Amino acid sequence: MRATLIGRFLLLAIIGLMVLLPLWYWAAPWLAAAPIWLAGTVMTNLFPWADSFEQKGVMGVLHTLVQVRMKGPQGDVLGELTPEASYPTYGYGLVLLWAMLIASRPRRWWLKGLFGSLLLVPAQAFCLCFQWLRDVVIYSGASGAAYLKYPGWANEVVVYGYQFGFLMLTPVAPILLWLMFDKQFVAALWLEAALSDKPKPARERARMD
Repeated sequence: MRATLIGRFLLLAIIGLMVLLPLWYWAAPWLAAAPIWLAGTVMTNLFPWADSFEQKGVMGVLHTLVQVRMKGPQGDVLGELTPEASYPTYGYGLVLLWAMLIASRPRRWWLKGLFGSLLLVPAQAFCLCFQWLRDVVIYSGASGAAYLKYPGWANEVVVYGYQFGFLMLTPVAPILLWLMFDKQFVAALWLEAALSDKPKPARERARMD
């Protein structure tokens, strides 16, 4: 049976994912540098309570001035909240983009892969920012809310932004970039799907019967 265009694409994309995922995981500490730097720069410039940030391997750590209650050896004490965000949680779209480009092989696919990798950095930074914001809102408790003095609706905005980044932006952004980079292949897929749904001629149906 002749392999369809979509079947060949899916097979090559899965093989590409299997090959690229270990390489991406090995290089994750270096790949995480740009989105963590961008996210940390945005947070420290936008919020006065965000003091500084640092990278620890694949983790982005935000140092804040928000005081939270912590258990100490002699009872509860106040400590500064330092939420962490993991780059691999939001960075796997990079592997997905390259796997799809290798599978469809558009013209200058490697150049489009590099350009797409740069475009994914702001999306990854967006997700990291809302991971930090979610942790600040949840873990700071009443003492943090009193310090931050944010309105009640801010909780819903932060939770929505976090869910949008985790559930939608991370997996969908690389697919949208691939659709933009390889419109010719996408058109070929639509054409193949349309031809496969076309009714067979009466002579061919009779032969099959």
